Amino acid sequence: MDADYWIGELSRLYERSSEAIREEQGKAIEPLTEDFNEALEKLKDAFPDNEIVSATDPVNARTEGVSESTRRTVTFAPSRHREEALYEVRSRCEKMANALNYELPERDSVSQQNDQMVMVTVDQTSKQEVNQEVTVESIMELIDADPTVQGDKGDLKNLVEEFEAELSKDDVDEGQLRQFVQKAKDYSTSVAAKMSIRALQAGAVGVLGL
Repeated sequence: MDADYWIGELSRLYERSSEAIREEQGKAIEPLTEDFNEALEKLKDAFPDNEIVSATDPVNARTEGVSESTRRTVTFAPSRHREEALYEVRSRCEKMANALNYELPERDSVSQQNDQMVMVTVDQTSKQEVNQEVTVESIMELIDADPTVQGDKGDLKNLVEEFEAELSKDDVDEGQLRQFVQKAKDYSTSVAAKMSIRALQAGAVGVLGL
C-alpha cells in the first residue's frame, strides 16, 4: 500500500477514536491502538525525514502487570486497558496530519462539540467566580485534583505555562491563546474553561473566538 493510503488512515483513526471517546467504547482501545501503531510504522518508513512523524511514539493499549512479594504473600496487579490510549491515538493522528499538511475532515465537527462544552463550562463557572480571580496556581491545582484529565498531566501543565507566558506579554497574541485553549480541551474541558476565564479576566476577550 502506498503512502497516501496510510495518510488517509489518520482520518479514519481520528474519527473512530473520537467516536469511541464520546461513546465510552472501551472495547475499541486495543483494535484502534493496533491500527494506529501499524499506520505509524508505515508512515515512518514513508517519511523518514519528517521530524514530527519520526518522533511520534506508538500507543500502548494496556498497562503492564505488576507483582509484589513479601515473605508470606505474592500479589499481582494484572494489566488493564489504558483509557487515555484513545486520546493519545486521536492527538497523535492530528499531530501527524498537521505535519503532513493533511486536513482531517472530522476535526471541525469534533472540535465544535468540544468548543460547545467549553463555552457551557465557561458560562457556568464564570457565574460562580465573578468575584474570584482565576490564577495559574488555581489552574495547576485543578489539574492535580481533576480525575477527568486525560493524558499526561505534566504535558498539560507545560501547556498552561506556555499559555501564561503568552498572557503576560505586553502585546498578547489572542490567536495563540485560542490555540493553547484548543489543545487543552483534548486533556480537560474544565481546565480549558479555566484558561478561558483567566484570559477574559486579563482582558483578552478574543479568546472566546473559538
